[in-house]
Amino acid sequence: DGGAALLDGQVSAGIGKQFRERDLAGIGTSWGSPSGEGLRDQWTTELFYRLQWGNIAITPSVQLIANPALNPDEDTIHVWSLRARFAL
Repeated sequence: DGGAALLDGQVSAGIGKQFRERDLAGIGTSWGSPSGEGLRDQWTTELFYRLQWGNIAITPSVQLIANPALNPDEDTIHVWSLRARFAL
């Protein structure tokens, strides 16, 4: 509630499968209903694969955003990313 809330509601779910000893492949999806007047519901799906080598993890992923709520001129947007995590 309140003027700062970006979404009136959101539902997310995902699943992952472990490979080798510590690698992980996964998929997640999310639906969100934005709080702004006249904005359309947004769907997001992400596919990723986390490569784990000791204390280093590299995760390439791709996201598909359908009906981007804050970009009404686009029906879908693809976002490619590469994340890295280093643990001591």
